[in-house]
Amino acid sequence: MNVNAVKRRILWVSNHTPFLTDFGGGQRSSLIYRALRSFGEIDVLLVCPAHASGRTVEQTHGKPEGLMEIVEPLKRGEFLPWKLIRGLAPALVDKIAYNLGRREMDYARDPKVGTVLDRMLGERPYDLIVGRHLKYLSKAGALNYTPTIIDVDDNELDLYRLIIEDRNTGWLRRAVLKERVKTLARIVPNLMAQCSGLWVSKEEDRRIPGCERAAVLPNIPYGLASSNPTGLLAPSPNTKVILFVGMLSYIYNAQGIATFLADAWPAIRQAHPDAIFRLVGSRLSEQDRERWAQVPGVQVVGYVEDLRDAYRDCTFVVVPIWSGGGTNIKVPEALMHGRTCVISRPAHRGYTNVLLDGESLLVGGSSREIAGHCIELLQNPQRCATLAERGAAMVAKVFSFDSFSKVVTHTVEQALRNGGNIKMRKS
Repeated sequence: MNVNAVKRRILWVSNHTPFLTDFGGGQRSSLIYRALRSFGEIDVLLVCPAHASGRTVEQTHGKPEGLMEIVEPLKRGEFLPWKLIRGLAPALVDKIAYNLGRREMDYARDPKVGTVLDRMLGERPYDLIVGRHLKYLSKAGALNYTPTIIDVDDNELDLYRLIIEDRNTGWLRRAVLKERVKTLARIVPNLMAQCSGLWVSKEEDRRIPGCERAAVLPNIPYGLASSNPTGLLAPSPNTKVILFVGMLSYIYNAQGIATFLADAWPAIRQAHPDAIFRLVGSRLSEQDRERWAQVPGVQVVGYVEDLRDAYRDCTFVVVPIWSGGGTNIKVPEALMHGRTCVISRPAHRGYTNVLLDGESLLVGGSSREIAGHCIELLQNPQRCATLAERGAAMVAKVFSFDSFSKVVTHTVEQALRNGGNIKMRKS
């Protein structure tokens, strides 16, 4: 049976809205959501706070196309025995409970979220549950139902292992995370085995326990899904602007920027006193703006309406990210616009076989190597332009919304091969 011939109703469950695209996670959510729309109606259950401080629900989560429910899960301190003392210092107790509590609680059905999920399933007939991030589907109790598909982008096992390997991670945090990884290695594979399908963002993720059967759904530049895809920008040889693009409040982006400023930027400025490091991206705090702007040669721009303007005025892009999961979509996005990248080795994951070091971009294993690559490209505009041209051609060849949608479609068809309607999963 061609499942696409029948209009379906899908329930999206995640902490990420698919209706805002000002950061990488939101763009991936939006692309998956758009690919799913060919199957029918999509309702949304967001497992997160209703709105950010000082912002409306629509400003925080965007404008939904259909039914959207938002429910914030209980904090760890709201469970026994922590709730007995939580009133004394809620934020502190929540933090202690999270760090000292059992990891199984992170993946247990949350009573608040589970009640909303059960009500939604009782009120409307759904054929499929699709969600991003295992933790939030688990909190909703969605794994009690079938068929269910999980996008495992930002796998916690992968995320914590990368933090452990980061030389900037303190010994105490490294020790805590090593124990956490041991626990998650027992929990996560069993939960993933309960779903009908899995997506991961890079081939390396299929080596993570529980993800062996996953389909690779690579991150693609959001602009490639446009009806009018962006064209290549001409080289900008008369500028010495090094650009960083990303959600500036994201902890691993902020840490990467801080490390670059401390360990790489002084050497770059010594070699090129007129070099500029420009920071562009959403969700910039005033505290970070003031702190970064104090560094000589740093321009803190923040959010811009059209990223093409930011890429047009730069020489190349730097991605000095040493921690964090998933793949750095800012890498192929920069190449799509005709700007090469200097990136850290962790930022190269997911692209190592496509965007080759020395052919499309330059990869550094340390801040010192990143500084050296930046100095080289500032000294040699022709080398910079050649790398960008090769990278742009490779991105155009390998990444497309059509290929992205085909992976989504195949996984959904496999999940629906036994017919429609959500059912309780047999234990």
